[in-house]
Amino acid sequence: MTAWSPRDREGAFKTWHRDALSLVHLNVLTALEAEGPLPMKRLADVMDVSDAGATGIVDRMEKRGLIERRHSADDRRVVLVYPTDAGAKVFSDMASHRRGMLSKVLAELSEEEMAALLVGMRAIHVARERLRVAAESGVQDEPVTDANAEPANV
Repeated sequence: MTAWSPRDREGAFKTWHRDALSLVHLNVLTALEAEGPLPMKRLADVMDVSDAGATGIVDRMEKRGLIERRHSADDRRVVLVYPTDAGAKVFSDMASHRRGMLSKVLAELSEEEMAALLVGMRAIHVARERLRVAAESGVQDEPVTDANAEPANV
């Protein structure tokens, strides 16, 4: 339900392009969101670019106010990259846009359709929880098979 249609992506990409936010920039912001502030060397590794390439990317993003460099309190030689408020806002803006689109879609559903959707969403929640518990217990995933199919000869 939360997947973006090509039209949604097109609108978002035009907005990002207009604001000079490239996919590389999104990748950097995603890494910082997932891992927290990163040293330049680690960011280069995460991005799979050279140190010089990472420096160029960070320079451009810093000029746009998306990230900032700070020296590590533990070792002043280490430069850490942090998202700014504007950089962090990119993802909250995306989430807000997606919530707005979902609200519009849900508003089009009848009460019966909403009830059916709720049943389906609860089933998905239960299935995800089962998968989480199985993964934590080390249970291997078994292939899904058709209940009416003949057993395979092994």
